[in-house]
Amino acid sequence: MAGRMEVIERLLAAHEAWFDVERDHRFAGRAFPGYAEFHSSASQYVLVKRAKLWEASSHEYLFFWPTARLTEAELNDLLHFMAREALAKVQLAPDHMCSYLSLVVVADGVDEAVPRLVRRARFRKSFSFGLKGWADMRVAVVDLSARRVWANTQGKPLVETLAANAFAEGAPSAEDGRGTAMAEAVIDSASVAEVPVTEASAVRVSPVVR
Repeated sequence: MAGRMEVIERLLAAHEAWFDVERDHRFAGRAFPGYAEFHSSASQYVLVKRAKLWEASSHEYLFFWPTARLTEAELNDLLHFMAREALAKVQLAPDHMCSYLSLVVVADGVDEAVPRLVRRARFRKSFSFGLKGWADMRVAVVDLSARRVWANTQGKPLVETLAANAFAEGAPSAEDGRGTAMAEAVIDSASVAEVPVTEASAVRVSPVVR
């Protein structure tokens, strides 16, 4: 079984093609071994680019956190951080549509109460009554000992990538970044329970859902 820091390195390597990745990221008094940002924009014009109908941008701010055993207290502290301090990452540019504040915890094991707390995690912040967009919180926990990934509803797009990199036997290291077939694992989210995962790429990245 890969250790939690090795799994985080795999995840950072997998995201480098899509995200701006940073190791040893320090923010709001905390040190994260991994952090990644994703930015995209879309626009539509009428006949010529001078006649722009609309423009919208989407963003994701992804924090990676390792722990030996994830307790209910530690998870509550991290969720509070995401809903308060991490919110400062959001930049309200004129074209801002949505931002995802994403937390991925990689743990050797979790307390019994953690999966239920993860599934119930909710946070949405509207800016200027939605006129300047909104921010949602994505939460996913990788339980290495149980070979499961727990996620809230917003975090479902993260699950396949996390399971592929955490549980693939002989998955690529951070240096080579090539895909391999993964061993069977089980993923669990707010609406998908006990679904076997097979033949997933070890480096697939789920981009921001627009």
